[in-house]
Amino acid sequence: MIKDNCWIAEVAFEELLMEAQDKFPNETGGIFMGYQAKDGQDLVVTNVIGPGPNAVHKPCGYIPDVTFQEQQIAKIYRESGQLDTYLGDWHTHPLGKTLLSRKDKRTLRRIARHTEARIAQPIMAVLACSEPAEFSIWRYSDRDFLFCRVPNYIEMSIKVYG
Repeated sequence: MIKDNCWIAEVAFEELLMEAQDKFPNETGGIFMGYQAKDGQDLVVTNVIGPGPNAVHKPCGYIPDVTFQEQQIAKIYRESGQLDTYLGDWHTHPLGKTLLSRKDKRTLRRIARHTEARIAQPIMAVLACSEPAEFSIWRYSDRDFLFCRVPNYIEMSIKVYG
């Protein structure tokens, strides 16, 4: 099976890594902004929004500064000429793995069903800060199974550009 690509701007990826290092051993996270490539499958991350100045960081979770993040989303959207939109979230598992937790999966489903997010197949990245560090990006989708829709979590191929 060929994986869809998630292209991440090098400067955005470095910003994410610095935020993780700064908050270690606590969790941190933020938002991916960017656009869907013309092929309809690949995503391009142009910007990373951090947790915000009033975020709360703990070893097993964090609470983002939602007001800050919403302001940054609006700013990036406006400054990109309405090209860059919300693609999904990223967070760290300081001493864990890059697999999605049950809470992560619930969050992805909730994002996909939240009409204001305007994304049917959001992504979630997990950075495991253990040695060696690992980074995975997962895309949510619904798939048909018999007479119902079943959640599906697909790992994407990561490409850093620029």
